[in-house]
Amino acid sequence: MNEKFFDLAREKQDRMINGALEAFAKNGYRHATTDDMVKAVGVSKGLWFHYFGSKEGIYVFTYDYSVKYMLLELSAVVDESKTDYFEMVRQIEQTKARVRKNYPYMTEFLKVAEREQDEEILEKTEDVRRVYHERIDGLLKGAEIENISDRARRERIKKMLEYSLEGMTRDKQGADPDAVYREVKTYIDLMRDMTRGL
Repeated sequence: MNEKFFDLAREKQDRMINGALEAFAKNGYRHATTDDMVKAVGVSKGLWFHYFGSKEGIYVFTYDYSVKYMLLELSAVVDESKTDYFEMVRQIEQTKARVRKNYPYMTEFLKVAEREQDEEILEKTEDVRRVYHERIDGLLKGAEIENISDRARRERIKKMLEYSLEGMTRDKQGADPDAVYREVKTYIDLMRDMTRGL
């Protein structure tokens, strides 16, 4: 990557980052094209290659940038002393809503990137992937659904909430992040209330 990218006006940097995020979130690495990115932000294909060298360079930069940005936002929002699973999930979802205000496709891109199959891309992003997963797993590791003693049942409840939130946020891609977060919070609260009755 050409470090002069960071000499561009912040608005242009963000437009290019958002264009890459949208293309990769919608199409994955293999099917995303620089033409998709050009259409999304109106920046010439030559400029993309000037700063990133290749589609692979764009992807690696976008993934690295997304992880750093997300981890920075998590550190600003999440109170790691919380041990209630539902509260931890709420804080993580609040962070995602904050991120979507500046980068509407970043959380979806990171989710799609988890399913990436391209061996070269996986190798080039391996270290950053590990850091990201360790951080997210670390946040959730200390949090538990305390009033349910059966471990298998707790894990099923966690998966059910995870799938519900993923589906809902994917269906509401592009909607007002604050409105999406309010709806996400109602799902979290509903699931918490349901577990209290078990």
